[in-house]
Amino acid sequence: MTQSQIIKQLLDPYDFSQTECDGMTRICHTVLTNHGIEHHPMIGVLTQHHQHIEPHLWIDLPSGERIDYRAKMWLKGEGIPHGIFHPQDFPDVIYTGQPIELDVLSPTLLEILTLRFDWEKFQQYEIPNA
Repeated sequence: MTQSQIIKQLLDPYDFSQTECDGMTRICHTVLTNHGIEHHPMIGVLTQHHQHIEPHLWIDLPSGERIDYRAKMWLKGEGIPHGIFHPQDFPDVIYTGQPIELDVLSPTLLEILTLRFDWEKFQQYEIPNA
């Protein structure tokens, strides 16, 4: 199994989390750190054609690969990367940024950020009039 496959196997199960790019990057950073996998959390700008997302967080790997599970949350259209990928495979998607120091999440915070949340069940409840 290649390192990319190992990383994918470690991180894909967290894709369901109800987090945006900052939360998902922190989850990935924590999992990769706990498994001793070298990586570089990044903060900056995500651009595709006329779409400009700032701030945006992602992870760069020493292999040149990139990890971003939330680009599709913000960018609309075709050819948007997801998961672990080679940036050159997505020439219209431009990442510009610098490394950022992130703390490893505590086990409790990691568990909270990765709780499964049933939106349909949540929406069934009515908010009482105050």
